[in-house]
Amino acid sequence: MLSSISLCMITSAQGLPSLSQADTPTLAGDGLPARETGPWVHDKKYYFERYLDIFTNGVGKKWKGQLAYADLFSGPGKSIVRETCEVVNGSPLVALEYNFARYVFVDVPDVIATLRERLKDHPKKDCIRLIEGDCNTVVDDIRAALPTNHLTLAFIDPTGLQIQFKTIKRLVEARKIDLLMTIQFGMGIKMNIHQYIAANKAKLSAFLGNDSWRADAKAVGVVSDLCQRILRRYIGELQNLGFGMVREIPIHNQNNLLLYFMVLASRHPLGEQFWLKITDIKSSGQRRLF
Repeated sequence: MLSSISLCMITSAQGLPSLSQADTPTLAGDGLPARETGPWVHDKKYYFERYLDIFTNGVGKKWKGQLAYADLFSGPGKSIVRETCEVVNGSPLVALEYNFARYVFVDVPDVIATLRERLKDHPKKDCIRLIEGDCNTVVDDIRAALPTNHLTLAFIDPTGLQIQFKTIKRLVEARKIDLLMTIQFGMGIKMNIHQYIAANKAKLSAFLGNDSWRADAKAVGVVSDLCQRILRRYIGELQNLGFGMVREIPIHNQNNLLLYFMVLASRHPLGEQFWLKITDIKSSGQRRLF
């Protein structure tokens, strides 16, 4: 799944590789742009792969070829770890290794253009639908691309608070869809909470689907307490959509700073069993203590 390169390939004005240059894309070994990331991507990828494996194998027989996968922030298909220049397969390439009948990848036009080029010769290309645009504005296109009689796993992995709750509500309306998400607790909420309060911005309200967080902001407590209350509110909103099982696991950086949570929201009792299995052993190999 992983491959390495000796240096991060960045195209210079002359078209030759350069170690660093502003405003130019980092290239993977296939010569196409890749998204830069940190080493914590390995933890996310570990749980992501484990869940895809148990999901497709655990319900595959029951659904008999009627499993679908939707990726609302697909990325270009490959990432490069800044510190090591290691090339890592992104979520689209990882998902394509598992047994889904339909794949829907969504992102902004330039990113989808790269992904389209990267997947043009993929053996599953006939099962893939690429949708250009902000998932919040093309959610009905996403629904149209997903067969109504399929069980869908939607992976929602933004870099901040780009996903609006009304989009999630629309996506899952009258559909059998489980959600595997990253909630950007550190960069998205904790780091910017004072801006949201001071500027009276609506971004956090759009993320939550309401402005209930403002009551939390007025309560006594440190920033971490406020952010935890906001997280609990978000989980409560997911439960209000009928997701009886919502569980999260933290992802930290190399300095043990909490970056975000991976969250599974499922409407089926099997979701709890699947989650316990994928989180029983950490990416470090250590067994979790519950």
